[in-house]
Amino acid sequence: MPRAASAAAALLLSVQGAPAAGEPAGAAGKAGGASRPSVTLDGATRAVRWIDGDTFRVLDGPEAGRSARIAGYNALESYGPVHRWGAWRPAELLSVAHQATARARSGQWRCTGGGGEDRYRRLLVSCPDLALALVGDGLAMVFAVGDPPGEGLLAAQRSAQQRGAGMWEKGVPPRLPSSLHSADEPDLEGGAYDRIVDTRTGTAEVSPHQRTYRVCQEVC
Repeated sequence: MPRAASAAAALLLSVQGAPAAGEPAGAAGKAGGASRPSVTLDGATRAVRWIDGDTFRVLDGPEAGRSARIAGYNALESYGPVHRWGAWRPAELLSVAHQATARARSGQWRCTGGGGEDRYRRLLVSCPDLALALVGDGLAMVFAVGDPPGEGLLAAQRSAQQRGAGMWEKGVPPRLPSSLHSADEPDLEGGAYDRIVDTRTGTAEVSPHQRTYRVCQEVC
């Protein structure tokens, strides 16, 4: 997700949850040993650098230099604003974020483009096997804007929540922030907002605010 300046502590402290759990889902294949991370994008192998569990930068081919945001799920922040709820400490959830990045880096995933780009000019791509793997391991949450999420992905999340996997180990709040946008962030049409996700349906809603977040406000 884009790094909007930093952590909404008051909002994040307000969410609470119940116990949870899950089954890991399969990957499209493993990249062996020290091989360079790559994805198969529209049938062609592309070397990539993983920024976090839901974003990568393409290093070669026609898309070289472009960042790509994977649709359908959201991984936790890997720096700056870190989610916080229940008994979690920020550093513990930062560790979950790093696990998501490592999991993405470890596989050879099949992805397709054609989704246009977001407001940050990142390519919007779909990587179904990776989505199932991270959501099923509790390393990401279902994230749906506009179209409803697939039932298979929601089922993987329910399984992870029931088992207490990954981010659901210490409970399942009914709603969680997914992306945070500071009031001083440039080019925000309509003002600052956070996206809040319903952890049962995966639906993301906009929550306007006037807060200013600092980079590394909680942890880096």
